[in-house]
Amino acid sequence: MQVIGRDAGHIPLLHEYASAHLRPLPPVRLAYTIRVDEEFHKAPQATVYDVRVAVDDAFRARLLPWIHNPQYATMLKEVGALDEQLAVLVQAVGMSKAKHAFLTGLRDDPANFVRAWLSSQKRDRDVIMGEAARGAAAEDASGDEWRRGGRDSIWATDNARESVTVLLSKPPPPPQPPQPQAAMR
Repeated sequence: MQVIGRDAGHIPLLHEYASAHLRPLPPVRLAYTIRVDEEFHKAPQATVYDVRVAVDDAFRARLLPWIHNPQYATMLKEVGALDEQLAVLVQAVGMSKAKHAFLTGLRDDPANFVRAWLSSQKRDRDVIMGEAARGAAAEDASGDEWRRGGRDSIWATDNARESVTVLLSKPPPPPQPPQPQAAMR
């Protein structure tokens, strides 16, 4: 989709991008009948119409100088860069916390910690190699519960969501160069 000669735009300029494609609403027409019969006017019933009327937004007039200021776009880029730096810092803090928890667990009870860690590593290796037993009762993945979707399915669990997210966030493997084929005789 191309917007005003560009493939991308800024949110504050969204109004400019969309305004060229907007048309005014047609005028409101109310069909009505004037009743002059005496019976109606003895006990008249009022008819009320709610008509929406477009009014200029008072806040928009105060916002326009900001939006059209070239420094505003620069500021948005700076905010985006700061946001990326903040994300890197948050990730570093999370990694530091995980490292601290790992070393604290190792310090407090080294034997049980190493045993549990090795067990976890073995489970991870089994999963990667495709040798892992699934679930607590080591059931296979050919049952109906693995095919069923919906809110109560296995696929709606947090573990499944996280696993699919991790799988989808990985970049695809690079293409392999074609293998030379043996000459046919």
